[in-house]
Amino acid sequence: MSRIRTATVATAVASALLAVGTAGATSAAAGTTRGAVQPQTVTGDLIPNGADGTPHTLMCPPEESVLSGGYALTPQPGHTLAPLPADLLESRPNADASGWIVTVRKFQQTEDHNRYEPANLTLYVACTQGENTPGG
Repeated sequence: MSRIRTATVATAVASALLAVGTAGATSAAAGTTRGAVQPQTVTGDLIPNGADGTPHTLMCPPEESVLSGGYALTPQPGHTLAPLPADLLESRPNADASGWIVTVRKFQQTEDHNRYEPANLTLYVACTQGENTPGG
């Protein structure tokens, strides 16, 4: 995708998010409760060497559904992330949308570049708060 097209898509997405946020703020200001429930973010524990290509799942609190998810990769002390890009094998909701599954492979290297091992992994999810299904 060209840089111009990427910038155009990013601008369109940002404009749509701004319009949705403004509409929600207007409704709240008008005294309605529609859109008052905000999603909550849940941060998982650090998984040492978790970017090893095996699936990892972070669950939402009971009775809540996942809206989206993501991850962060970090090196251990005395290591740096390897220059090769990460292989994201999957990043999706689980079967009943109660959690998010991430399978990623990314290596870290010792400062002397003699040893490689999987990087640390932290998962994040955004969950419905007070609702059991999105929009419901």
